Amino acid sequence: MEHLAALWPDPKALSVIVSYSPHAGPRPIERRAIEIAGELERGGYEVRLTQDLGDLEALAAHWGESGKLRAVVACGGDGTAAVVRNHTPLEVPIVVVPLGTENLLGRYLRQPASAAAVRNTVDQGVVIGLDLGVVRRGDRANVSQYFLMMISAGFDADVVRRLHQRRSGHITRLSYIQPTLEAIRSYEYPELQLYCRDGSAQPTEAIRCRWAFGFNLPLYARGWKVAPDATGTDGLVDICTFERGSLVDGMRYLWHVMRETHQNLADARITRGRAFRIESAGRDNVAYQLDGDYAGTLPVDVELLPGQLRVLVMPDMARRLGFAIEQET
Repeated sequence: MEHLAALWPDPKALSVIVSYSPHAGPRPIERRAIEIAGELERGGYEVRLTQDLGDLEALAAHWGESGKLRAVVACGGDGTAAVVRNHTPLEVPIVVVPLGTENLLGRYLRQPASAAAVRNTVDQGVVIGLDLGVVRRGDRANVSQYFLMMISAGFDADVVRRLHQRRSGHITRLSYIQPTLEAIRSYEYPELQLYCRDGSAQPTEAIRCRWAFGFNLPLYARGWKVAPDATGTDGLVDICTFERGSLVDGMRYLWHVMRETHQNLADARITRGRAFRIESAGRDNVAYQLDGDYAGTLPVDVELLPGQLRVLVMPDMARRLGFAIEQET
């Protein structure tokens, strides 16, 4: 296995951006973000608090180029972390603070949400590089979007799209009930085609399915392990596909996923690859989602960028993930 190194931040980098979404989570988080910013200022950091993505992008580029930016603190859920990653230079590490509806990545990295804990990570944390997913739209190949944990197409992505279309204000888990019921009544389970690249220039033969899930990290809602062996340090996406399309089949797949027995099903499979393409077999307007947020419609090309998801974590977390800490003092 390739040597995994965690690095200490430049001690002269003493500027921090605290970014938050005004709509993340079940309740406003501005107060929590202000507390975190205040704690960091008391620690001697130059801090900019912002909810504006244009401001975030411009300041991260400027401070990052000058070498003064230590990290961007992303206050919110998984969607907020993904948005922050998409609006900051990849070489700038982020601190994922779990304050949203879904906080899978923050919990995976064991980052407490208190202001004191965030300051502790900024003070004493090390930078690790996990794998980062990137999606390119079939009709916009020059436009890329990063994802941190997973991509999916199928029923769950249709639910996310319906939620996105009716979203106003803050989201709770109850917000998913109505779009889920609507999808149950009308979703038609179109056939998908997945082409996984095996390292050659040409894609492998199409995998035909009705549900497709690609994982960079073994994280999904409610802790369900759809791809339990996924890891963010192997340079590969674990792609779980289910062949049949109906509500009854969906309930059967869910029952097995909850019991972690779905890999034994004849109509389910997990394929691993560095890059793949998802298409709809003849139907337009099939949704896909990234890290729990609606992202567009198929087709999409997906690739993994090894080690490009830079996050600031505590040293014990880095070691837990298999990173050796360089120049430890």
